Amino acid sequence: MESRTKPPEESVSNGSDSGPGRSRAPRLFIKEMVMRNFKSYAGEQRVGPFHKSFSAVVGPNGSGKSNVIDAMLFVFGKRAKQMRLNKVSELIHNSTNHQNLDSAGVSVHFQEIVDLDDGTYEAVPGSDFVIARVAFRDNSSKYYINDRPSNFTEVTKKLKGKGVDLDNNRFLILQGEVEQISLMKPKAQGHTMKVFLNILRTLLEPTNMLKRLMNHISSKLETLNERRSGVVQMVKLAEKERNGLEDVKNEAEAYMLKELSLLKWQEKAAKLASGDTSAKMVELQANMSNLEENLKNEREKIRENNQTLKELETLHNKYMKRQEDLKYREDVKHMERKIKKLEDKIEKDSSKINQILKESEDSAHLIPKLEDNIPKLQKQLVDEEKVLEEIEENSKGCQVTLLMIFIAFELEWE
Repeated sequence: MESRTKPPEESVSNGSDSGPGRSRAPRLFIKEMVMRNFKSYAGEQRVGPFHKSFSAVVGPNGSGKSNVIDAMLFVFGKRAKQMRLNKVSELIHNSTNHQNLDSAGVSVHFQEIVDLDDGTYEAVPGSDFVIARVAFRDNSSKYYINDRPSNFTEVTKKLKGKGVDLDNNRFLILQGEVEQISLMKPKAQGHTMKVFLNILRTLLEPTNMLKRLMNHISSKLETLNERRSGVVQMVKLAEKERNGLEDVKNEAEAYMLKELSLLKWQEKAAKLASGDTSAKMVELQANMSNLEENLKNEREKIRENNQTLKELETLHNKYMKRQEDLKYREDVKHMERKIKKLEDKIEKDSSKINQILKESEDSAHLIPKLEDNIPKLQKQLVDEEKVLEEIEENSKGCQVTLLMIFIAFELEWE
């Protein structure tokens, strides 16, 4: 890849060198560049802020160093051929992740500064301005100054007014042009030599400062090299330890993969369980609502039943009281009837007793008479027993006769 360098700040060419103790004129320099979908740069990429005296764009091949220079050429009005392209639309970025973009643009931020003796600078108030150019798919382009639409003529006039040599194209010296300038014939050299000498003088102005800076950088580099050696040793020890822990790492990775798989399955199980639980919760909530409604109805019924029960208890108490009164009255009546019966019976028994007493008195009078009749009666009993014996003897013959007659009757009936 072709490598290019550029001076990032442009000084106003006024033919006078600034020395210590002398006033210096303002000069123009580039603060930063902003590229949007320009060539290899996708999206918005900012390059800068630049140093006031010297900056370098470095990087491996294919990293886009030349595209930074092409971006400056594009803003300063160069054609596609001067940027190694066939048409302006080829400046629009095109990659797998960014296809069919509509435009590409570059903005260059300028500022005027005044160099101070201590190596710093002072910005000129209100001197900042931005020049931008946007390329479109139809190979057209537009210029902007501070976000205001402009054109190539106005941009060129403004840059010339700030001391940028657009006529001789010496504001930006590309690779190979230094050699071409040095090989020019005297006639050709006369036209551009002053401009070239001014540019060289601008470039060589900070040489002493750069030497001091290089010495400082060299000492820091030695310190960093020493630190690097220590870090390299530590890295080697760490690599040795890392190699020793490789098996442990692999085992831990396998364990973590298993844990991750387990967690995924647990998550799936939890989701399924959550789904089932949610359905059950909805069902349970519906059942709970129904049960609450039923409970409410049952409580209302219980309350009504309690009220009815209280009313019935009141009626029952009244009825029982009334029944007790009625029973008491019946008992009294029954007792009265019983007393009356008992009185009647006592009266009857009294009369009977009186009669029995009378009869017993009468019997007491009869006993002597009856005792006198006992011998007679005993004798009569003996006589009667004899008669009975005779009758029994006679009755045995009669019994045989009757038996015969009975048997004869039975035989006839058969």
